[in-house]
Amino acid sequence: MRGPLNSPVEVGLRAVIILTATYPRTLDVDTLVLLDHSLVHSGDLGGPTSIHPDLPMRSGEMGVKRAILEDGLRLMMRAGMVDLVMSTDGMAYRAADNASAFVSVLESPYATRLVEIAQWIADEFSDDSHTEMRQRMRATLGRWVQEFDSHPPIASEVQ
Repeated sequence: MRGPLNSPVEVGLRAVIILTATYPRTLDVDTLVLLDHSLVHSGDLGGPTSIHPDLPMRSGEMGVKRAILEDGLRLMMRAGMVDLVMSTDGMAYRAADNASAFVSVLESPYATRLVEIAQWIADEFSDDSHTEMRQRMRATLGRWVQEFDSHPPIASEVQ
């Protein structure tokens, strides 16, 4: 049995927070994995203090995070928080209409901090295309992104 930390529920909730902060942008799974990692390790990007501890080998989290994130996205789609958007470029995700109202009622210190950091991420990367965002993260975060990001994005920006 999985514990509550980094479970599909928690990772799905973080995805909803990211998608709400970046709305109306759509994001593919690979980009969401990178942004989720950036959300909890924002200090690695020169942003706000990381919400999770800076453990050695934290890059290994990304190797298992994709499957958990996909489970979390399916859960949040069933809850009506995330929409799947299909285009000629592939599949991407967007915050559903009621996601913002849901996120706005989260009151725990952890959730409040996640929302603040997600807004910083959205502001930091708002003018970047998916490719530019991934290139900036690769340059900033170095080896751990290069290990994870060895293939091109599945879907490009859908507006």
